[in-house]
Amino acid sequence: MVTSLELPEDRQGKIRVLAEDLLANLGYELVDLEFSQNDEGSLLRLFVDKEGGVTLDDCTHVSRMFGALLDVEDPISGRYNLEISSPGLNRPLRRFLDFSTRIGETVKVTLVRPLDGRRRFKGVLKEVSEEPLTVTIEVDDEDYIVPLDESSKCNLVYKFGD
Repeated sequence: MVTSLELPEDRQGKIRVLAEDLLANLGYELVDLEFSQNDEGSLLRLFVDKEGGVTLDDCTHVSRMFGALLDVEDPISGRYNLEISSPGLNRPLRRFLDFSTRIGETVKVTLVRPLDGRRRFKGVLKEVSEEPLTVTIEVDDEDYIVPLDESSKCNLVYKFGD
């Protein structure tokens, strides 16, 4: 059984800053990071991207570089495995920048609590506002302003054949 763990905020923040700084210097973007634990140990997974996408060689290179940095900085106590991955075609969206660069594309947002009687919104991203972080999504010719602090999941929806 896998359980999602929250690293203490200060350690999670430190790992995020370390990853963002290193990846920017290497020409990559940190899309997301996850920390989980199961019966066999802990896993730190980074989702990275770059213009044109990432390859297996990119993931290997980032793993070596970030692994060495983690060995020096030591922000996680105990044993863990490091995994570097592509965010995939249906990449997660988390930050203002993630949304602002995807205006006009199809997104899917799942909320914790219903808004106008629904929890799931899949449609064209029309606008994004930063304070508080909200998006306007057009679903079936109707605009919904969706508060992202109430979301449990946000993803880009890849359309095959485009």
